Amino acid sequence: MSALSGQHNNTQHFIFHGQVRPYFIICLVNVILSIITLGIFIPWALVRTRRYICENMELKGARFAYRARGGTILLSWLFILVVLTLVLLAQLFIIPDAEGVGTLLFILLALPFMIVKGISYHLMMTSLNSIHFNFQTSALRAWWVMIGMPVVMAALVTVMLSLIVRDPMSLSDMLFRAAVVLLLIFVASSVIYGLVYSHLMELIGNGLSFGANTFSILISSKRCIIIFLCAAAIMIPFILFIIWVLVSLFSGMMTSCMLGICNGSTAERYILTNSGWVVFCYLVLGIGAVLSKAYLWGALRNLAMNNLVLGESIRFRSTLTFSGMAPRLLGLVFLSAITLGLAYPWAKIGLLRYLAENTAVVGDLDSVSTDIEESQPEPNVTTRLCSGFVM
Repeated sequence: MSALSGQHNNTQHFIFHGQVRPYFIICLVNVILSIITLGIFIPWALVRTRRYICENMELKGARFAYRARGGTILLSWLFILVVLTLVLLAQLFIIPDAEGVGTLLFILLALPFMIVKGISYHLMMTSLNSIHFNFQTSALRAWWVMIGMPVVMAALVTVMLSLIVRDPMSLSDMLFRAAVVLLLIFVASSVIYGLVYSHLMELIGNGLSFGANTFSILISSKRCIIIFLCAAAIMIPFILFIIWVLVSLFSGMMTSCMLGICNGSTAERYILTNSGWVVFCYLVLGIGAVLSKAYLWGALRNLAMNNLVLGESIRFRSTLTFSGMAPRLLGLVFLSAITLGLAYPWAKIGLLRYLAENTAVVGDLDSVSTDIEESQPEPNVTTRLCSGFVM
């Protein structure tokens, strides 16, 4: 690795050249053609959008390229639909009483493999200076990280919860155990998400390559768990506020119903009278969710990018902040909703520009192998058939 001063001299920031007007036209055409063709144009719309973003992303004077085909993605979707239909029909004739269990098992077994192949396809279609990206990993490890690990941990949490609530209890004991259960769910979900995310990022990061150059990454599971706990904690004040509002609004109605002086029409009229407050609660919950997502996105991206290494010496740096992500994500969600999608291109371009400005490569990019013959992997039939899992 170069000396610290040399690293600063070799720091290259990403630059995004996308503009609102052309991106707005692309989005508008995509929506119109998708509606006219009853959704058939959606794969081409996804490709057009991704290609515009890639071709306007620059690193050290070079721009990315993306050469996926909408027809390939459409055929992948049709293939997946046909396979699911055949599995469902086979189950109906062979095990008619299974009620979808066979289809669910097939999805759980095949989904990680198809996701890995889908990621591989879209990375093969992405290049910089004619050098293509690629992704390869063990299908068994992918299944364990995506399906096996979450299921095992969720089962353990379920067993713990059943042990807490299985015995008869008084009202005071019930309230105490309810608080314990909620706290356990809060902590356990953060632990599960943190562990799965750290292993998933290592699975993806260690399977990435850029031409003949491989990536490597090491993520702290403890740090991931803390990030998910903080993101969940952001939601707590919003949830408590909503509970307080709803209890204040409907406590009178619940008391009347318990005393037997409340009928169905009275309850319905009371709910309609306070429907504005219910909508307001949904809005508050949405704001809390977006703020939690802003923190989660920024913190996890910083953690992953700052621990990613290309080759032996090229590192990456991400400097996203909550104060930078929150207003942009709020604008992307709520301004897009208020304007019926018209503000989406403006908000998305602003977000992409912010992400690029706060992402850099630290190291000598000229040391990267540029052997074109080794850097052009071609997707096989299986990879193409799984291309419908768009990143």
